[in-house]
Amino acid sequence: MKRVLFLGGILVLLLAACSSEKMNFSKLQDRNGLFYLVNSEKPFSGEVVSYINGRAEFEGTIENGLRSGKWTYYYPTGQKKMEGLYNEGLKDGTWTYWKENGQQDVVEVYKYGKLLTNEGTPQEAARTDTVKVVVVEKDARKEEAARVPVHKDPPKPQAVEWESLKGGPVKYLNGVPYSGPVVKHFREGGKELEGYFTLGHRSGKWIYYDHFGNPKDVKYY
Repeated sequence: MKRVLFLGGILVLLLAACSSEKMNFSKLQDRNGLFYLVNSEKPFSGEVVSYINGRAEFEGTIENGLRSGKWTYYYPTGQKKMEGLYNEGLKDGTWTYWKENGQQDVVEVYKYGKLLTNEGTPQEAARTDTVKVVVVEKDARKEEAARVPVHKDPPKPQAVEWESLKGGPVKYLNGVPYSGPVVKHFREGGKELEGYFTLGHRSGKWIYYDHFGNPKDVKYY
């Protein structure tokens, strides 16, 4: 009886160890901005780690195919390079960067993928950013008062096709993180989705359509 209990305890420990093992990031596929295991139809969820020459390059968590929670990136020496939070695949909150000697470099503050500031501590940065916004708004009002009343709005940028963008969660156009409208069509024609990217990340209002052209879902990033 004791032997059975002993073997059962070992089995429980082995199962616990396997369940906590991080997935190698190289085993995932990027499909239109979502990560999947090879031959899986369901977006991946779990902890991941990437290695270069046997050392961790980065590690973090993926939920429903998107980066989520705390992610940490490393130099080849093992020293931390940067660390911060993702929210639905977008940088969100405070990101801290270090030099290779371990000295803290800069701190950036994001909100749903949009960089707010990278000066000083998050508290100081937030105050600095507020001051800058006030000054810019005052200057803008002065310039507006000096303009000729006749004003024409600039033409809206033309949406690029989804297939023209490259990359994973961060989309690139001609090697540069894309900012602007995007549209995707079904193979048989008709709009499948339309939205907007800011520096390669989804932002603002996104509309998803069914095959009859009716909006079926709206998301905000």
